[in-house]
Amino acid sequence: MAKPSLYSVLETQSTDPRFAPFVHQDAYGVWGLKPQPLPEIILKLVLGILVAPLKATLTVLGLVLACNTCRVEKYLMPVLSISKEYRAAWTLYWGKIWIRLALFGLGFLSVSWIKLDHLDSRKHAETETEAPVIVSNHMGWSDILVHMSRSWPAFVAKEGIDKVPIVGYISQRIGCIYAMRAIKETSKSAAVQLKDRIAAKAIDPTSSVRPMLVFPEGTTTNGRYLCKFKTGAFLAGAPVRPVVMHFLYQDYVSPSWEKKQDPVLFAENVRQNMLSYCGNQGVPNLIPCDSTLDNKSEYHKLSKATIAEHSGKFRKSIKNE
Repeated sequence: MAKPSLYSVLETQSTDPRFAPFVHQDAYGVWGLKPQPLPEIILKLVLGILVAPLKATLTVLGLVLACNTCRVEKYLMPVLSISKEYRAAWTLYWGKIWIRLALFGLGFLSVSWIKLDHLDSRKHAETETEAPVIVSNHMGWSDILVHMSRSWPAFVAKEGIDKVPIVGYISQRIGCIYAMRAIKETSKSAAVQLKDRIAAKAIDPTSSVRPMLVFPEGTTTNGRYLCKFKTGAFLAGAPVRPVVMHFLYQDYVSPSWEKKQDPVLFAENVRQNMLSYCGNQGVPNLIPCDSTLDNKSEYHKLSKATIAEHSGKFRKSIKNE
């Protein structure tokens, strides 16, 4: 009896409901390992040779220009005695333009921000007042660039990002908070900084301090589910602006007094609020689930073990031949 292929095993493992939010099912299948026809393989090779370098150049160019915008604001403008308010507005304007260029290089031909108000009337959202914190579902690192092209927010980044060329300098200038998830001390410190930053912005919404962008699921998903929220963004009890990627931009959700005292209740209220707008007027549905980062880690560990096992068998069969 023939043993199942690597892809069939991975596909079977991905059917576990706990792993559903983390399985990416597209034309390339689970983990991108679905066998492809020869013409498709040739097409991807040609595009990789001809198009990928251009896309990478545009992306890097956009990030370099955004970084240089931050440098001009920090080093040149003070010498010219330009006011702090104008410097902040100038950086915000040009920074968003250069990030849009980087997104174009990544394949985002356009990004639409649609506001769905409480009367379910759909309109473009261009003039809302800044909320102290933005909460969003999370599908990948490009989500940060999408939000930066709209709001130029600060966010909680992995410790060490500030030392990465170009990206690190931008993260410093917008006021990111750095933490190492595996080290509890830095995670607790980041949570305190996050709460204080949000509270300060809530007191003075017109300040030049950038709003905080938080992905309360605590991990990335495939964009079809909305996992349980962690409470970090809700500890300050400040109004939040929920954003559902694909493609909902919604007004503030302000906590009642009871929710201010219970960030868990506040977090779940915001999550349910985001889910309630899905399915309206073309906004895609998100499926609520209770999966967590631990489930994602378990899924990745299981898949890596399966791939390693099959790779070992493949090498062994070649050696025996």
